[in-house]
Amino acid sequence: TEGGDVTDDGGNDAVIGKRTLNSYAYDTEWVKFSWELAQDSIFNFETLLGGLLGQRLGRTANSELTIGDGNDDPNGVVTASTLGKTTAAAAALTWDEIIDLEHSVDPAYRVSPKVRYMLNDTTLAACRKLKDGNGNYLWQQGNVKLGVPPTLNGRAYSINQAMASLGAGKKAMLFGDFGKYFVRKVGGIVLFVARERFAPDIGLLGLVRFDGELGDPAAIKHLVCAP
Repeated sequence: TEGGDVTDDGGNDAVIGKRTLNSYAYDTEWVKFSWELAQDSIFNFETLLGGLLGQRLGRTANSELTIGDGNDDPNGVVTASTLGKTTAAAAALTWDEIIDLEHSVDPAYRVSPKVRYMLNDTTLAACRKLKDGNGNYLWQQGNVKLGVPPTLNGRAYSINQAMASLGAGKKAMLFGDFGKYFVRKVGGIVLFVARERFAPDIGLLGLVRFDGELGDPAAIKHLVCAP
């Protein structure tokens, strides 16, 4: 069999898909404050308000990149993820179901340095309260004074308040390689100041442009509660 021809019938050609990253614009709307307040404030009110508008845009971006529906919006990571595990209960989960979610992701993705769980703080509390038949907490460090354990099933986790809490039909937890979720951010946050348009008031407006898409749907799976 030495020197045989290598098969070249196209049967094992790579299939290449395409994901498009656009740049959707989001704004804070105009926020106005009085000329007198700008003069009388003991601190720079314009700087304070500019920081608050930056936070507003940051929360908007986090929400859209998490649960955006992909229609004139980013395809949020929750929306783009695929089913990994459905819970037996409509508003609760078990430790076995968390393990099943993790093992629904192919082991090739689970060795990534960016593999992790993602859930909101209420779901995190529900996980911490899970107990065995003797009333012992399943998730613990052995000493309550050490605080919240830093890993879930030995994996890193991120708290994301844009995710849904446990509830009927809700996608309450993600697990997978988040390095496969791509975000395009066009420039930074832009802040506009209008001093004549709203005179004697002063107006501030924040703008940001971004998009997000999951490059490989198999890389991140979700846990969804029973309907």
